This record gives sequence, structure tokens and C-alpha cells, in this order.
Amino acid sequence: KEEEKKEEEKKDDEASAKKQEEKKEEEKKEAEPMEVEEEEEEETEPPAVTLTDEEKKINFAPKAIPDMTAAVMNKSFASFSVPEKAEGFDEVRYEWQKASECKAYLSKWMLEKKKTTRIEELKPGQWFNDTLKSFTEKFTAWQAKGKAWTDSAEGKAKAEAKKKAEEKGESASESKADGDIFSVEDVADIGNGEPLFKDFGLEDWALLNLRFELFTLQHAFAKDANDADRPGVPEQHLFFYYNRYFKKNVNLKGYGVDKLVDLALLVKDSITFEGDILSTPLDCEADDFNTLLKQTELARRERQRRLDAGDETSRLKITADAMKSGGGKGGGWKKW
Repeated sequence: KEEEKKEEEKKDDEASAKKQEEKKEEEKKEAEPMEVEEEEEEETEPPAVTLTDEEKKINFAPKAIPDMTAAVMNKSFASFSVPEKAEGFDEVRYEWQKASECKAYLSKWMLEKKKTTRIEELKPGQWFNDTLKSFTEKFTAWQAKGKAWTDSAEGKAKAEAKKKAEEKGESASESKADGDIFSVEDVADIGNGEPLFKDFGLEDWALLNLRFELFTLQHAFAKDANDADRPGVPEQHLFFYYNRYFKKNVNLKGYGVDKLVDLALLVKDSITFEGDILSTPLDCEADDFNTLLKQTELARRERQRRLDAGDETSRLKITADAMKSGGGKGGGWKKW
């Protein structure tokens, strides 16, 4: 019996050891990562890349983040140059193109860049400040002279005589002011104290001022920029430079227009755009204020002739705020 008992204990021990062994094997399998059968990727040909003609002309890959900020680039690119041995380099090698082609590439790039880039650091020079001061004084004197003539006995008498003649369908007696404008030497006194601008209204003074501002702006820019590659004020940057020089914004609404091109048409005898550059058809000196006034009087007469003929499209929509600053930033206008 003792032997049978020992035999049973032995079997129990073996069964228990076997169970423990099986349990260890199961735990070991659970601890091992399961192998995932990877699907074999089908080998395919990479897509063929086709470049456009414009892409083929690009030598450098475009970057999402530029090496320089736009402000720093715009301020410094005009002084860019290719390296020269004279600058102290032991050797200058050109890997892609020859030196002459590299210089031509940089020169062309800079020229195109100048056409679309504002000169942020540009400031009005002394010539502009002196010219603006002179015109301000002249403009004030002309306005005072015009008012004095209108209020004078002789001025009132001539205005009344002209009104009666027009009501009768007759022509008033011709004065020197009605003759050849450009033969007038003194616009403030063409005879007996009568000014050439005796019939100026609000819109005429506003247009004279506009002629001066745009005419002077294109001269001042050329002097202050002093760069042959920048022949004048680009149309797309006119508002910026106008604000920089006159410390106010262009008041399109005050002149009764919505676009810059329509504003220029109001003074097309003195200001125009050649391509997209501000220019002038006049060949007078930059500080010839008399010519600007004569152009204003000539335009007034032509406009009045058209209105008398029934052409209402010639009627201007200029408001008293025309010479003040327009919307946005840029400072206000002070009465001269």
C-alpha cells in the first residue's frame, strides 16, 4: 500500500509539473509579438514628371519660407552684385554659367525688381520742400487776388455786364482775359488789376492744386530716387509716394472719381501715364506754376463751352473736400 501511495504521489507530482510547464509555454507565447504578414508591395513605375516651359526657366526651387524678409530684401537688393577678385577673394569660380551671363542675369533681375518694389526709405528732398513752400505761398496769393477782384466794384460791374449780355444772347466786350492765355505775362494782373483766374470756382482751384501735386511728384521722385533704372512713379505705387510727399491720401471721392486713371484724365493736359509710369506732356520747368494755372484756365473755358452747348457730361462732381486727405491713414489737409 505504501508503494501504491508513493506511486500515486509521483503521478500527481508529474501531472502538476506538466501543467506548470504548459502554463509557462502559454505565457511565453503570449509575451512574444505576433508576426504580421506583410503584404508584398506591387512594384510600379514612378510617374513621369512633365515641366512647363515656365518651370524649365526656373533655376532655383521656390521656398515656402524666404531667406530674407520682404522688408530687408526690398531695402538691400539694389546693392547686390556678383563677387569680384578685386574684393579680396583668392578665386571666383562660376559653376553653372559664365561670369558675364551671371552678371546679366542679376542685372535683369534687379531691373525687374525695381519696377515692382517701392522705395520704403525714400524721403522728400530739399528741392521738393522748397517748391511746395513756394507754391503754397503763390496759391494763397492767387486765391486772395481772385476774391479781391470779385468783391471789387470793377469786378462786380464786369460780371453784371457779362450776365446781361449772355441773357440777351450777345457776347460781352472782350477783355485781355478772353484772349490768348499763353501770351499773358502776369497771370495775377492782365490789365487794370484783372486776374486771369477771375472766373475760377472751387473745382478750378482744386484742379490747379491737383496739377501741381502730380506734376511736382514726378519731378521730385526722379530727383530723390536718383536712379536711372527707376524712371518715374509707377501707377501701382502712386498712392504710396503721394502720401510720402504730401502727408495725406489721394481723395478720389472728393474729385468725383473712383479710379486713379479717371483722376488723371481730369488733368490730362498736364499729367499722363506712359505705360504705367507717371509722366507729363508739358515741357515747362518743374517750378513753372504759371503754366499750370494757364492750363487750368484753358480747361475751364473748354468745359464751360461744352456746358453752354448742352453737354452735361462735362459737369464736374468735385466737392469742397477734394484737397483734403482721402480715407485711411495719411494725415489731413491744412488750408493754405
